[in-house]
Amino acid sequence: LLNNFLYAAGYNTLASFDVTEASSPSIKNTINLSSSIETIYPFHDKLFLGSTSGMFVYDVSSPSSPALAGSLSHVRSCDPIITDGDYAYVTLRDGTRCGGYTNQLDILNVTNINSPVLVSSYKMTNPHGLAKDGNWLFICDGKDGLRIYDNSLPTNITEIKQIKGMETYDVIAGGGNVLVVATDGLYQFNYSDIKNIQQVSKLPVGK
Repeated sequence: LLNNFLYAAGYNTLASFDVTEASSPSIKNTINLSSSIETIYPFHDKLFLGSTSGMFVYDVSSPSSPALAGSLSHVRSCDPIITDGDYAYVTLRDGTRCGGYTNQLDILNVTNINSPVLVSSYKMTNPHGLAKDGNWLFICDGKDGLRIYDNSLPTNITEIKQIKGMETYDVIAGGGNVLVVATDGLYQFNYSDIKNIQQVSKLPVGK
C-alpha cells in the first residue's frame, strides 16, 4: 500500500489498484516485467522490487502508471529487499525455485536512483526476510536464527547479536520490539537495550 494505491506483483506483472474507496477497489493499470518478482517495498514515491535476477526501482509519482527509474542485476536467486532511501538491502539465497547458489547480503547505494551501485556484500547461511530500525539491521538467516547488525556504516556493518534456536523467515522491527516469523511460531523480542535483548513472547504454530 502506498497512499491510496495498492500495488500487487504477479509472476512477471505489476498491477496498480486505486483503493480510495476501500470497499470497491478498481484496477487502473497492469504492466509487464522482464523478471519474476519476489517482493515489493514502498518508500516515498518509489517501489523497490526484488526479483529473481535483480533489483528494480519504479517511480510511482504518477500512481497509476509506475515507470522504471533504475535497476541492478545479480545472479539468479530469491531476494527480499528493503531500503532507507540512501541504501537498499537485498538478501540472496539458494535452495529455492528461484535457482542459484548464492547466500549473501548485498548493500546498494541508491542515492542516485537511476544508477544503483553495489557497495558491499556479506556471506550468510540462508538469508530470508530483513528489517531495519535506525542503525539496527535485522536479518532472518534460516536455521542460523536472527542476526542483528550495527549498520552505522553500511559499507562495513558489524554483527552484534545472533539469536539461535529458531529457523527464521521474516521479521518486522520498530519501537524497540521485533517480531520474528519462524517455522515453529511467532517470536517477539525487545531490543530497547541492544546489548541485552530479551524474548518477550512466543506464539506457537504448527509447521
